Amino acid sequence: MTPPPRSNVQADLWSSDPRGWAEAAEGRIRPLYERTLDRLQLRPGTRLLDAGCGSGMFADLAAQRGADVIGLDVAPGLIEYARRRRPAAGYVVDDLERMPFADGAFDVVTAFNSVLYADDPRRALAEIARVTAGPGRAVVTVGAGPEQAESAALINPLARRNDVPDLGKLDLADADAARGALLDAGFASVTVADIAFDVDFASVDDAVAAQLPAGPVTAAVRHSGRAAVEAALRSFFAPRTRPGGTVRMGLVFRCYLAERA
Repeated sequence: MTPPPRSNVQADLWSSDPRGWAEAAEGRIRPLYERTLDRLQLRPGTRLLDAGCGSGMFADLAAQRGADVIGLDVAPGLIEYARRRRPAAGYVVDDLERMPFADGAFDVVTAFNSVLYADDPRRALAEIARVTAGPGRAVVTVGAGPEQAESAALINPLARRNDVPDLGKLDLADADAARGALLDAGFASVTVADIAFDVDFASVDDAVAAQLPAGPVTAAVRHSGRAAVEAALRSFFAPRTRPGGTVRMGLVFRCYLAERA
């Protein structure tokens, strides 16, 4: 039996609990969005596409800074949430690898932690390059910290192989590989920077609850059961528990700023 396209799988996984993702999880990475916006220095009227916009937090923040923003995501549940709660931007349900926009339609394209979920990440990068105007800029990010890698190593084996990112196709945390892929996609130059910050949780229960809405964790729960997944997450967070019961996790995001000629 042929497995469903990865885009269909991700649409289903990430639509399973959009409110949980938006309200318990996505806000934890707001520092990534804000530091990226500070670096981009958007001008009023900048045409910006957030490719893989999730529940619309970054799209909303960019619109507040004067950009003309469209958010695209394959997960209809997340887009529905964004349209209801973050209407400052416009939203489209569609595939990162086949975006319904004209060549050069945007001055800035952002893809926060979304390209790794594409069935063909190189094709997704080519699409990002295609819709980026010349001159224009794109920002592509991926989790690249040791704690994120450790967590993924516990969770991903609990899911079906087709339901989690396949780093064999393109490991975006590998700066040389990602830079080469972006240049091949059509960008003229690429610079790399890491954005690091800590995330605090009120308790282990809070930390576990914040992970459950994410696509890979949902995939693991469906395949191996919630008890097994929660046990794995608790084993991960236990050594990160501080006096008083709070939990701290260090995050690192590798950020690629690519420019068109």
